[in-house]
This record gives sequence, structure tokens and C-alpha cells, in this order.
Amino acid sequence: MNNSISWFEDYIIRVLKEAEYNIVAHDKKLASGLGDIDIIAEKNENKYCVEVKFSRVTEKVVERINYISSMYKMIPLLITATELKEKRNYYHEKYSDVILIDITNLLYALKDNIELYNELVSRLPYSIEEIEPQQGVIELASLYHDDYTAGLIKQMELCQAGKDDFSNYEKLCIKLLKNIFADDLALWKEQQKSNNDLYRFDLLCRIKDGNEKSFWTILERYFNSKYIIFEFKNYTKPITQKEIYTTEKYLYKKALRSVAIIIAAKGYDDNALWASKGCLRENGKLILLLSTKELIVMNKMHMVQDQPCDYMLDKLDEFLMSLEK
Repeated sequence: MNNSISWFEDYIIRVLKEAEYNIVAHDKKLASGLGDIDIIAEKNENKYCVEVKFSRVTEKVVERINYISSMYKMIPLLITATELKEKRNYYHEKYSDVILIDITNLLYALKDNIELYNELVSRLPYSIEEIEPQQGVIELASLYHDDYTAGLIKQMELCQAGKDDFSNYEKLCIKLLKNIFADDLALWKEQQKSNNDLYRFDLLCRIKDGNEKSFWTILERYFNSKYIIFEFKNYTKPITQKEIYTTEKYLYKKALRSVAIIIAAKGYDDNALWASKGCLRENGKLILLLSTKELIVMNKMHMVQDQPCDYMLDKLDEFLMSLEK
């Protein structure tokens, strides 16, 4: 099974549980020739036959879930991570029993459940900037609203620099990054090794198609980088030029991977900044340096509806304007 499809089914099970549905079965096998049912769920004495589609929905899919549901006396519920648009009315008219939940409805249902919201949006290959959330039949009851970001910030502030807390530091960095850049970046592949296993970078993301925010478009168009490497350094001292030169080895222009962002618990020293400028000046590889405090600042900006990308754009401007010949 495709990884995205498998993930999305498991994810929808979590969403349904948050919405107080009881999950009766997952991948339920049917009679020969009928395939299986992705999810069977119950709520308020109603039983739902749930079909989950991460990608495009076809009429054949709608027809199938409608047919199987009528055979087994269940309510057909189709959930997709795409936007149905004009197809919604068509399906409603032709298959009146089918309940349709698309990305607009999911975004509305998850708007106060920040962790689930971030997880979904970060997995989407496209930006949701132009999508208007719409209310649907799924409503989440147990929410953890605005406290999510504040809670993450508090955990990061309590995280101790050093090897003992490195794993926790890395997880918090990724959650804080998803919190501010979920709609800008996709992929979110963790702990990637190079081909010869000599080097390993912490996180690889891809700039989403259709992203029009200045910071990311500059990286994509002018630095020829579709992919961004993130490195997390939970050191007790500022990082040095050594860490810059190690990260530089991961960057490869022909793989559309010429930009890295390093986040360090104690920031960076002058030699690290000098080395990062040298990497750009001599090899065209961009390595931006951030402290944990700056990551927290961007999350606080996000809480008050400011754009963390503007902060990154200012960092880029400052870096490029101070570049010597």
C-alpha cells in the first residue's frame, strides 16, 4: 500500500476517534470481488461505511461505497484529502446517501486541534492558502486549542542543552517548525543518511508547489533549491565552523538541494557565520543559522497571526547584504 494512503487511513481513524466515533473495523474484508471497507465506525447508533482517499476521487469510488453501504445497511461516508469543488453537487445529486468530506471540511473540523491540523497540512503536496474551510458532518469534541503552541514553547524552554536531551530537542524542533511552516513545506523526512552512510542530516523538506511566500520562492527560484535540509544542534556551546562544513557536504545543487537551515540551542559563533558566508560565496550553497530563541520567536509570531516567513526573509536579507566579495 502507498505510504501516503496508509498514513491517511490511520490519520482519519485518529480524527474519527477525536470526534467520538467508535472504530469497529479497519480494512474489513468483504465477499469475493467486493474488496474491503477502509473503516467501519459507529456513532449515535448509526454505523458508517468509510472510504478514505488521499488523492483524487473518481465516480467509480463514490459508486462503490454507495453500493457496498446499501448491501450492508450502513451509511456511506467518503473522506478525501483533495477538494471536490463542482463534483460535490454532482455526486450529491446522483448518490444522495453518500456523505462527502473533503479537505475543506477537514480543515474546518481541525481548526482548533492544532497538532492534528499541522500533521495533515504538512502532508499535503499543495498549499492551502486559497482553500476556504467549510463545515461538514465531522466535529471534534475534545480539543486542545491555543494552548498547543504555548505548550510547545514551554517544553522547549525547559529542554536542557546537551546529549542527554538531544532526542527530545529534535522532536520539539520539528513540531515547532511544522507549527509555522506546515503549509509551506511537504515531505518532512527525518534522519536521512547519505549514500555512503558517512553523513546524516536530521530533516528534509520540500517546498510545496504553488507556494508564493517570498522567502520560499527566493530559495526555489534563485538558489535552485526545491528541497531544504534542517539540522538541529542541541549543543551546550554555540556551533562552530566545523558544523557548517559538515552540513555543506549534504548540499547538492543537481539534486535541487542547495539550502540548509541549522537550529542550535546556544546559537553560533563568529567563525560559524564566517564559514556559512564562505560556503555561499565559493560554492553557491546557502546555510542559514538560527538559535532556539529565534525558533520560539517565530512561533510567538504565529500565535498573533504574524508571518514567520517574514522573519526568515529578514534573516536572508541581512545575510546576503553582509556578504563580502
